[in-house]
Amino acid sequence: MSRYALYFAPEQNSKWWQAGCQWLGRDPAKTERMEQIRIPKVLPNVLQHLTTDARRYGFHATLKAPFRLAPGHHVKDLERTLEAFCRQQQAIEIPCPQLEWMGNFLAIRPIGDTSLLNQLAMQCVSQFDHLRAALKPGELARRQQQQLSARQLRLLQHWGYPYTAEEYRFHMTLTDSLDNTDSAEAILRAAQSHFDIGEPLVIRSIALFHETNPGEDFRLLKRYPFGH
Repeated sequence: MSRYALYFAPEQNSKWWQAGCQWLGRDPAKTERMEQIRIPKVLPNVLQHLTTDARRYGFHATLKAPFRLAPGHHVKDLERTLEAFCRQQQAIEIPCPQLEWMGNFLAIRPIGDTSLLNQLAMQCVSQFDHLRAALKPGELARRQQQQLSARQLRLLQHWGYPYTAEEYRFHMTLTDSLDNTDSAEAILRAAQSHFDIGEPLVIRSIALFHETNPGEDFRLLKRYPFGH
């Protein structure tokens, strides 16, 4: 069954979007593949393998994690709700976006006051939750097998995702785990250079992404601009 997600995806003509798509080797707004960035001393198939999951989801930051639509609701309901929600929002500049380690993977993270980002994400989590189908027992069991805290388990049971509320960390994933590779240092240096972008990173819209079948690539269906 298909799933939808509410993501931040930089504007199509921004340097950030172009850099993110080149890094992952995929533009989720298009069907054709694009050539992935080449990194000295890292074989192309190695980089491709180490970015497999990140590429499937596309260059983004999660606002509301992937969910199935609740019985009785259709994508038109989600689109109308999203359009109305975005009309009430104002642009948010992401403070000092920088490359950072998040556990064992690399991501673009804000440095500084993230209160507006956290507030936007929690609004997306809560105000669209009536459209979300409850997790199936198998989905819940798989999540519970992760090393989650008691608080994260409660969030999972309530919102269908454990990294919400105070557990939320705005980030734009660039790699999968780099634990078991000797290419981590070269990939880190390349990412630092590639994402040295002298352009503000601003949230001006929310992007609706769609996964048609489990395990398939997420596609960017449409960006919903703020204030329109």
